[in-house]
Amino acid sequence: MSQLGSPMGWQSSVPNESVIWFYSKVNMPQLGLSFARSRFEAFKLCAYGARVGLSLSAKGLIADALKTAIYPVGYWRFVASAYLLSYASKIRGGRVLDVASPKLASLYLASKHNFDVQAIDLDDPKIFSRWKVAADVLKLENYNVSFQDARQLQFPDNHFDFVYSISVIEHIPEDGDARALNEFRRVLKPGGIALLEVPYRRTFETIYRPYSSKGTPSPDGKPVFYERHYDFCSLDKRLSVSGMIVEKRLILGEWLPVDPLIATRRLPRAIRVAILPFEPLLAAGNYWTRVDDKKGRPLAALLVYRKNLLTT
Repeated sequence: MSQLGSPMGWQSSVPNESVIWFYSKVNMPQLGLSFARSRFEAFKLCAYGARVGLSLSAKGLIADALKTAIYPVGYWRFVASAYLLSYASKIRGGRVLDVASPKLASLYLASKHNFDVQAIDLDDPKIFSRWKVAADVLKLENYNVSFQDARQLQFPDNHFDFVYSISVIEHIPEDGDARALNEFRRVLKPGGIALLEVPYRRTFETIYRPYSSKGTPSPDGKPVFYERHYDFCSLDKRLSVSGMIVEKRLILGEWLPVDPLIATRRLPRAIRVAILPFEPLLAAGNYWTRVDDKKGRPLAALLVYRKNLLTT
């Protein structure tokens, strides 16, 4: 279990010196990554969106093609995607599991890094009609999609080298976030890496809205569980799991209040649509990443785990 208290905000332990030596020898990433370097990775992902858009247009999926090419990575996903790609680039080959995250990154990993990628979602048909179609046009035989519940993954134990989930588990009700994290641990190989991004505020809050995280209205129009906003203590309480060490925790946030403008209907629709292609630039210039939430407007937490080598 992770504990608070280290200079990075978390304290972790490694079983013994032989394990430390092994960590240095296996093909695992070194986790000290600069923000500038990771942002460069995310801009490469944005450029890749144009290529995927062309592949979709070749199949007559014009709306999907335009959305992928013009809006490849959103404001809130840019920094998380940057770190995701940076960590993945350090792992040489292997199997990757994308748990209901924005799918452009998983295509990129299959195409540019030759990972065997499993991209899953609970029930979004776009993983078949959009992303699998694009993968087939790009001849990515190493890219597969399926409907799965993160709380009950249909993969064997110790199967993946890298598991990631961007802005997903906060939408799973009750103890679903902890159950999903336990499943990530189960399917990871010993020494494997898991990366999570979840909403973060200075005070924990449970959000209820009259529609689901997919935008589906509730049956009776009454508010239903939508998502959690974690705080410092709830990250440790809800998102710690036996058998995995928290190797890095970062708070992501913004200096200027862009989020309240683009997350609501304050802007005229024409202006909001015009901003879409520039959201990666906005995020690159306005987002900060730190180990604490003392300044600025915190928006998310990024957690990187490593499965213990002695865990099966």
